[in-house]
Amino acid sequence: MFVDHHFAGCLWRCPPRFHSLTALQWWIQPALIDGPRLPNEGKMHSVYYNDKQINKLATDGQHRAIIGGMWEEMGELQLDILQKHGLKPEHKLLDIGCGSLRLGTKAVPYLNPGNYWATDLVEALMDAGYQKEIIPLGLQERLPRSNLVQDAEFTFEGVPRRFDYIIAQSVFTHLPLNHLRHCLARLANHLEGSAIFLFTVFEAEPGTAPDGPSKQSRGPITTYPHKDPFHLCEDDLTHIGRGLPWTIDFIREWDHPRNQKLVMAKLRS
Repeated sequence: MFVDHHFAGCLWRCPPRFHSLTALQWWIQPALIDGPRLPNEGKMHSVYYNDKQINKLATDGQHRAIIGGMWEEMGELQLDILQKHGLKPEHKLLDIGCGSLRLGTKAVPYLNPGNYWATDLVEALMDAGYQKEIIPLGLQERLPRSNLVQDAEFTFEGVPRRFDYIIAQSVFTHLPLNHLRHCLARLANHLEGSAIFLFTVFEAEPGTAPDGPSKQSRGPITTYPHKDPFHLCEDDLTHIGRGLPWTIDFIREWDHPRNQKLVMAKLRS
């Protein structure tokens, strides 16, 4: 959900308010990666840790643009891939890094009431999504606000211990590799029973040097082994899964418009 830091200073110098979503997207879209261009200065893994600026944009009505726009397309794409892998209305779904509920607006009407749960680092994004998307759609009876849980460190405190499906779209593309292993370990400790976890990553293109950048084949996106947006390779997935009760498969293609690849992890009960 974040951007190439080469452009990071631009949004910081913009006027405090944008007169239209198009104006904000003009600043965001050249990087074509989910999220805002905010100053990071090497102090944070991701610009989403810039609480002050993210909170301001969320409360200023830019909650869709902050997470990269493509609201309908990406919401439908996520629900579609979950359904292709077996999601049914009676199943319970956890959306990690839910942002302003782009998937939630699609999944909540499909799932039985109360079966959608979500976590995010930024409380203001979830608040904006609930107030400006869920309530206007009349979905608040199907999604209690208490099902949305602020979680900065993958503790999963406050969410149930049984889920059939879990998804994290454009989360680990913006975090170091060990954060993915950390999440998998904590999920395994938290969950009871089996579960299917779908998450996305950027994969280094063939021929990429181990310490070099990778220009993604779809969209003008450059990824890195050491900074946001991060890429990895298949061997990295083998490494992070070692010693954990997950079976991890690199599915790769799922028609993602920004070339993020799909990974499926199954928790062995």
